[in-house]
Amino acid sequence: MAYVGNLICQDCGLTFTARWGSFAHADEYRCENDHVLHVEPDSGEVVAVEGGSVGGRTLADFFGRCPLCDTELACGRMPSCPVCRGRDHEVLLAGTLD
Repeated sequence: MAYVGNLICQDCGLTFTARWGSFAHADEYRCENDHVLHVEPDSGEVVAVEGGSVGGRTLADFFGRCPLCDTELACGRMPSCPVCRGRDHEVLLAGTLD
């Protein structure tokens, strides 16, 4: 499920709005630089990178690395704080997206 809400950075105190999580039929993978890949969980096919199409590539084709910056991809990684880049946040949900 995808979420949208305010996050309060536990490192610097900034409150910012972000979207994160998986959508129906696509898991979210986020790299260390916050590029987002959406992956079809059964086939491993990458549906989109930063909202753009990748043309039939699978997650295995990228060897667990972001195709945009070559940093490690992880599922379930929270967005980083735009000021200090921390990922330890208090979550204030505004809602869910389908």
